[in-house]
Amino acid sequence: MTNLERFYRSVHGRDLQPWERQLAVRIAAALNTTTDDDFVVHLLLVYMSTNAITNMYNELVVARNTLAEDNRDLIQQLKGDLRRNRLMAYVLLGVVALGLFAGAWTLGTVVTLSNGAAANETRLAAALEACEQRSPGRGQRGSEIGR
Repeated sequence: MTNLERFYRSVHGRDLQPWERQLAVRIAAALNTTTDDDFVVHLLLVYMSTNAITNMYNELVVARNTLAEDNRDLIQQLKGDLRRNRLMAYVLLGVVALGLFAGAWTLGTVVTLSNGAAANETRLAAALEACEQRSPGRGQRGSEIGR
């Protein structure tokens, strides 16, 4: 087991994959040394770390763009809902106003009818009293029949 394999196993907990081994060989060839050289090991680890950071950054960019697109869609949907809800609120306010007007009209009609009935009752009582005063004998007989 080479120095690179031992170090890689202790850091990552697994063996080198074929493409990682080829990368280490290329780095060693570029530096004119072997893959056991500590500098090759460190350069490979730096490359792997940079590659992992780049992949995470790319995933974050994709997630950010997806969120931004979803937010735009959500804002458009919210604007449509607000427009629809505003219209519905105006319609409901109109219905409430119409209901209040109808209630007030009904209350006014009941009060008017009540006042009219009270006036009619007063007139009827006055008319009956006037009739009783005109014919005293008949009023007593009529009052006995009613009893």
